[in-house]
Amino acid sequence: MITKLKIKNFKSHLDTDLDIKPLTVLTGINSSGKSSILQSLLLLRQSYQKGRLNSGLDLNAPLCDIGKGADALYHLASDETIEFILEIDNKIALNYIFGAEDRYGDTFLPRQSDNKFELLEMNLPLFSHKFQYISSARWASLNLYPMDSYAVETEKQISLNYGQGELVAHFLEYYGRHRDFKVKLDKLLHPNNTSTDLLDQVIEWEREISPRITIKSEKKADKVSIEYGYKGVGDTKPIENLQSKNIGYGVSYSLSIIVAILAAEQGDLLLLENPEAHLHPQGQAKLAELITLAAQSGIQIIVETHSDHIINGILVQCKNFEEKLIGISKDNVSVYYLDMDGEKHCSVAKKVNIEENGRIIYPPTGFFDQFTIDRKHLMGF
Repeated sequence: MITKLKIKNFKSHLDTDLDIKPLTVLTGINSSGKSSILQSLLLLRQSYQKGRLNSGLDLNAPLCDIGKGADALYHLASDETIEFILEIDNKIALNYIFGAEDRYGDTFLPRQSDNKFELLEMNLPLFSHKFQYISSARWASLNLYPMDSYAVETEKQISLNYGQGELVAHFLEYYGRHRDFKVKLDKLLHPNNTSTDLLDQVIEWEREISPRITIKSEKKADKVSIEYGYKGVGDTKPIENLQSKNIGYGVSYSLSIIVAILAAEQGDLLLLENPEAHLHPQGQAKLAELITLAAQSGIQIIVETHSDHIINGILVQCKNFEEKLIGISKDNVSVYYLDMDGEKHCSVAKKVNIEENGRIIYPPTGFFDQFTIDRKHLMGF
């Protein structure tokens, strides 16, 4: 498990140190460097997948596009090297240094550090199939999804290109049909259904967003369809064969995130962007609950969010853990508020401490305080 991440001279990050917990939450103003933190990991993974990490850093495709060396290097850097340091299990530091000097127009930056841990990398979730990335640019309101048998059946990936979750239909169709694939972690089982089948659990958690919803996935020629419906109540007949575009964005937008979490195993690494997109506050709170249950069960999750409902949902689960041992321990959560240093034009990551009962006593200025500002104005203060 990653326990620390250090980023130097990358985009807006002059020198950023982060404590990475089972659940790490990144929030803050726009263009403050949140996505760049995720991109530091995505760049390492995509370079490794291409077999190029020992030689250097590949700045574009298939997980993220940075552009050229000038785009990747912090614009006021005195040392023209980009550095990523990953600390693993509080023991081993993997140091990745890449040279940008005279490479401003290049899409590949040569590596300047020796790789002493090549065998270790093979077993890290970041570089293996024990990884999922679901971005904010998710496929939604589509009826037909592409197929990739090797990616789904061998590598167990839900997304290959830019975290779009484009393989979620194929993933559900394949592992829903192979009933020996189970949700591995008991804490993730929805209380309304004790079945460990993946599709059953996906449906139950989606019903927290849209009650009584049903989901069906099946192959159609060289594509896979997802059709939705609604369970009947009493003598009312069920509604079937609804396309994604006719049931609202929230259900289809959250689908790949819910599937990624429920399909994960202990030790996996998940990067999730804006899980709150298109969701009602209650749905966001329930998704935050699922995220915390997964992190407490040993799945490492890094979340980028702009939602106070996601934050508050996590805090509620911290309090629940203190009172009932259900949810997540505050010691397993890191929350960072990203802001900008006006003089150096660089990202500043401010640690937000969670106290007893899920309270945040001294939040940094700008940390989800707009509601308080608006309320004071409306009340005439």
